[in-house]
Amino acid sequence: MNLPSPELHTYYDGDKRQRVFYACVPMAFDDGDTLVVVPKRFVSDGLSIPKLFQSLFSKSPSYIYAGILHDYTYRILPNPLTRKQADKLFLRWMKAYGVGFFTRRAIYRAVRLGAKKNWRVIHPQFSPKNRHEL
Repeated sequence: MNLPSPELHTYYDGDKRQRVFYACVPMAFDDGDTLVVVPKRFVSDGLSIPKLFQSLFSKSPSYIYAGILHDYTYRILPNPLTRKQADKLFLRWMKAYGVGFFTRRAIYRAVRLGAKKNWRVIHPQFSPKNRHEL
């Protein structure tokens, strides 16, 4: 399993009032069963963590790449994956990136319960140019 880990760029999105991330190169996630290529400059919040749980789950690098993949699978149209398949893919990639068992299961359960409202309703967004803040 190839673990994409390109340098990520970040900036604060004032409209969304949150920090977002993107890579300047495509990221190919291939676990042998499913190949998903996230295009360069695809903008993601990494993980959508409700404020209540932000003290428990940070936007750590081990979550960010799996979160970018998950955001992309929720937004691409036409989508060859079902929502459940996209969530299971997220779970597998969190494991591959070394997210601990209890943490990844808690995040997965939260996604299954709370992310349905985002399934196929938010269009993919791309950074208009290679922009980042230090």
